[in-house]
Amino acid sequence: MICAETRLLFHCGKLKFLLLLILITQSMISTAQTKHIDSLRSIVLLAKNNQQELAAIFNLCDESNSLNPDTLYKYCTLAKTIAMQIGDKSEVLQSNLYKAQFFLRKGQFEYSEDLVDSCLFVLKNYYDINVKNRFLILRSNLLIRLDRQKESMKNSLQLLGIAESAHDIKTQVRAKILIGWAYMELGQNRDALNWFFSAEKQQKTLPQNQWQPFLYSNIAAVYNELKRNDSAKFYIEKSLNEAIAIDDLSYLANTYFIYGGISADLHETAKAETFLKKGLQVREVIGDPFYIVSDMYQMGLFYADNNETEKGITVLKEGISMAYKNALLEKLPILYTALARNYKLAGNYIQYSKTVDTLLLLKDSLYKKNSADALAEMQTKYEVQKKENTIIQQHYDLVKKDLLIYIIFGLLAITISSGFFFFQNRRKNQRLKLQAIEMEQKRKLTHAIMKAEEDERKRIAENLHDSVAQKMVVAKLNLEAFANGLAMEDQKQKIYGNINTLLRESTDEVRSLSHSMMPHAFERYGLTNSIKDFLDKIHKKNFKINFNAEGDFSALKENRAFLIYRIMQECIQNVLKHSGATRLDISMISINDEADIIIEDNGNGFNTEAINAGTGLKNIQSRVEFLNGKLEINSAPGKGTVVAIYIPL
Repeated sequence: MICAETRLLFHCGKLKFLLLLILITQSMISTAQTKHIDSLRSIVLLAKNNQQELAAIFNLCDESNSLNPDTLYKYCTLAKTIAMQIGDKSEVLQSNLYKAQFFLRKGQFEYSEDLVDSCLFVLKNYYDINVKNRFLILRSNLLIRLDRQKESMKNSLQLLGIAESAHDIKTQVRAKILIGWAYMELGQNRDALNWFFSAEKQQKTLPQNQWQPFLYSNIAAVYNELKRNDSAKFYIEKSLNEAIAIDDLSYLANTYFIYGGISADLHETAKAETFLKKGLQVREVIGDPFYIVSDMYQMGLFYADNNETEKGITVLKEGISMAYKNALLEKLPILYTALARNYKLAGNYIQYSKTVDTLLLLKDSLYKKNSADALAEMQTKYEVQKKENTIIQQHYDLVKKDLLIYIIFGLLAITISSGFFFFQNRRKNQRLKLQAIEMEQKRKLTHAIMKAEEDERKRIAENLHDSVAQKMVVAKLNLEAFANGLAMEDQKQKIYGNINTLLRESTDEVRSLSHSMMPHAFERYGLTNSIKDFLDKIHKKNFKINFNAEGDFSALKENRAFLIYRIMQECIQNVLKHSGATRLDISMISINDEADIIIEDNGNGFNTEAINAGTGLKNIQSRVEFLNGKLEINSAPGKGTVVAIYIPL
């Protein structure tokens, strides 16, 4: 109310001195988070017109990680009012962005998702790339919190493509961090690190004031999960220094909690407790009850693990009290569960029993409440539907007579046209059957051709290895025996040396060609070891290969496994021949009856729309299609290439 009155006085140009005094007083009683936020608030208060005020509010809302959610809501609501007065569509959408962030901070994920999706729908027909990218970033963040990591990854890849087209390095870094975060949540830590380090490499090309928060803390969290404590400690200290430097309170709180977890794993209990307490203190400054309660739950578990049950009981009781006060009922079950654990470890079985009883009653109450809410929603829908049915019946009675006439004429028209459509449909069905037969014949022909190719490869490889190569070895041995029996002149000795060298090199080349056509490691060790054996034979100066295989590929039939081998062999040879790369990263993952293969290089890249598919690429596409898989190629000039292959096992 005070803010509305003071703005009115200001815009009317009356009592300016009184207005300034009231605004300064309001600023002093507001909850202060950081000095930077305080200075931004002052700029808002001193704005001379709507446009200046709106720009200042947007700058303030950009510090949402350090703002109290209620403060964020107050300013984003004010921003939307001013934006609508000005009539600028971009600014209205941007104020909705901050409102969606508010819903996210309050844990109201459904409201946040609805608002984000509706704004992205508007942005389909309204070109504002900056606002659209920010909504996509928020959507990826939201999807991860909703445990929909694959959707988040797809959304972030879309964001990355847009940023690469616009040469927007900062947004590319943000997109890669989000993709790495999704992999981290899926437990695919190696892939997560690859994306994080790719983001770090690009980030170093930006001014430090444009660096993205959460990158180093995420790297530290992954290393901690991998039990590489030294690396985790190195990156979390970098994260802590950066969080303090940029004055981002959410980033700082997260860093403290991750540092606390690392210290706990290193059995540095006192240090861990200090960091956890600091994290909770920062969270309380932000004033976000949803995350404060979550952090209290984590501290309660920490105290239980370290047998400091009195501290655990105290902090969990505070968390329960705050959850009730702020109507965070969904947090109560985990808090009571942690409290019961502390009572049990403390040997206080009376309180343990009471807490368990409370937990059971609470779960029952929440179930009944959810059931009652569902019943109320169903009742409301029923009443609405009942009214709609009445309206429909009345409308039907009014048009009934006219409808009878239309029906008679309609039946006549249907009788005439049904014959026509019957014959058309029959012709269509026959055409579809013929197409299906042709597709099946094409599939069988493709299979026969591929099998014939592989059989011929195998036959040629065996002939090369068992016949040609052996004969060349025997010829070399006979030549050496012949030379040993003769005393040759210098000229003859030179000719003999040349012949001997040519025979040795030819023998090696025949063996190499034989192995590439039908690798012996494939028959003995299977798909992944054959790939590794193939990669081990690549010797190229200043060229690094990283290979990672996870999951079980042994259940694959030999012919399918060999086709996958050929696909990867073709992709790797393309990199060696055409990319000019110095690094090749290969990842093979078998999960949920699907093989996910990612081949990434840092080479020259190419325009995927302009390139003409050569024989190699056509071979890859035809083999992937035959395996009912999917092939995606993401590349741009100077940006390297990523080939993603998904094949059902």
